[in-house]
Formats: sequence, C-alpha cells, structure tokens
Amino acid sequence: MGDYDQDNVIIGVGKIEVNGVSLGYTSGGVALINTADRMDKEVDQSYAAVGIHKIRETFEIRTNLAEDTLDNLKIVWEQTESVVTASPTRTLSWGMNPDVVEYSLKFYGKSPEGNDREFSVHKAVIWESGELNHSRDALSVIPVTFRVLPDTDLSAGKEYGVIIDTIA
Repeated sequence: MGDYDQDNVIIGVGKIEVNGVSLGYTSGGVALINTADRMDKEVDQSYAAVGIHKIRETFEIRTNLAEDTLDNLKIVWEQTESVVTASPTRTLSWGMNPDVVEYSLKFYGKSPEGNDREFSVHKAVIWESGELNHSRDALSVIPVTFRVLPDTDLSAGKEYGVIIDTIA
C-alpha cells in the first residue's frame, strides 16, 4: 500500500478573487478543469495510430457565487456601468457590452499537506454565467465559468498562472 497516502486527499473550501477583490462565499467549491483534445497520428502503412498529437488545451474555473450582490453581477455579466449608491438604494444598470473583459483570478484552498494553496491565473474571461434563481426553499447562487487564456507575454510554461503552497 505504499502507493497511496491518505494525507494527499484534500477536503476544504475554496475562495475566489477577481482582480484582487473577493467575490465572497461560494457554494459547491471552486473547480479548475483542464481539457485537452487529441488526435491520432495515422499513416497508410499502419492499422493502428503511430502516435497521439495534442491539438487543443483549455482550462476553466467553475464556481457558484453564493452572494448575488450587484458588484458580483456587474463582473459576471461584464457590465461597464458602476453600481450607484444613492441612499436608500443601490442600482446596477445593465445593457449591451460587445467587449470581452479580461480578469486576473486567484483562488485559495488547501494543499495535501494542509498548507495554504493559492492558484493565480494571469488572464481569464467570463465564458458562461448561468441562471440567477430566487426561490423560497433554495440558495440563490450565480453559476459562473471563467475561461483561462494564456498570457503570451510570459515565458513558455508560465503562460496560464502559478500554484503556490505556503509551508507553515
């Protein structure tokens, strides 16, 4: 059983920040998803593939924001208007925005050793936001998916981000 270490199994909550601002509570955690599309290298002289070629790679971050504040809606819906406070109201006007807004992201969790882990993403955009539902017997959350983009100004192997474990 030397191949297994129960201490490497992580349990714990995650927190997320956009451009250094916390988005508050999440529901269901914060997930980092890596998808790679591959194709077979096929040649006439072989019945089987002679290799595999990676043709596309994507990273996404998915979460459900449990705080459907006007500030969070402004980010998730990529709105340009400011949230206006004029006592006794706060107002977010929303409308069409043809631009794609780029954000830096950080999310926090625990490492297998129990240390603090920080995931930093250099560049991400809102890829999808789900339906905002208000119900008497359910938590109102804002489902959101960020698509991570490479920062091509950075050196090879560092374009997406960095993961830092802080040793206690």
